[in-house]
Parts: sequence; structure tokens; C-alpha cells
Amino acid sequence: MLLRTGMREEGLFRLAAAASVMKRLKTCLNQGTVDHSEFSMDPHAVAGALKCYLRELPEPLMTFDLYNDWFKALSEKLEQFKILLKKLPPENYNNLRLHFYNSLYNVKQLGSHILPPDVEI
Repeated sequence: MLLRTGMREEGLFRLAAAASVMKRLKTCLNQGTVDHSEFSMDPHAVAGALKCYLRELPEPLMTFDLYNDWFKALSEKLEQFKILLKKLPPENYNNLRLHFYNSLYNVKQLGSHILPPDVEI
């Protein structure tokens, strides 16, 4: 939902959804009983749930063990990032790819439609 329609929403990860909606969505997600139609009209609730999920992980997707390596990689070539990505546990990599990597691609694609040419990503 976020990748299909939410990326066009202004302030998607900046503006918060109503606390009651967030609480209901989080409860549904924890119970595995999400009615997608109930939340499909509120991309801010879905984005907020994603932010909450990422904040509450016991370990960051990019892992504590690789923390210093990620900072080192910032000053090195793209190859270092590829090496680090291969070191991540498969579950972490898949989460990262789904929620981050694809989102960046979509933001880039939307940039030419939403942003003026002089501020494109």
C-alpha cells in the first residue's frame, strides 16, 4: 500500500496518524488480523505502524554488529555496501529491501512527477 499509493502522500513519514487508529492497527498487526480495507485509506497510519515496528525491533535491521562497518562504508565505494548487505541475516536483508530500498526507488521515480526539475532527487 505504501509503495503503490502512499509515496504520493505529503509528509508520509513526518505526519502522524491519529493515536486511536495507530493503536488499532498495531493491535491488528500483532494479532495477524489486519483488514487491509480498514487502513488502506490512511497511509499515515501504515507509515506510522512501520516506523513503530522498526523502532521496537530488538536489534536494528542493519544490526549492532555491523554498526561501525556501515559508517566506514559511507566513505567508501558502493562495493562495500554490497558486501555489508550480503552479511546481514536474510530476514533483515528482506525487511530492509522491502521497506527501504524499494521505497527509495519509488521516491526517485516520483521525483520527476512531483518535484520541480531543480529540486529532483
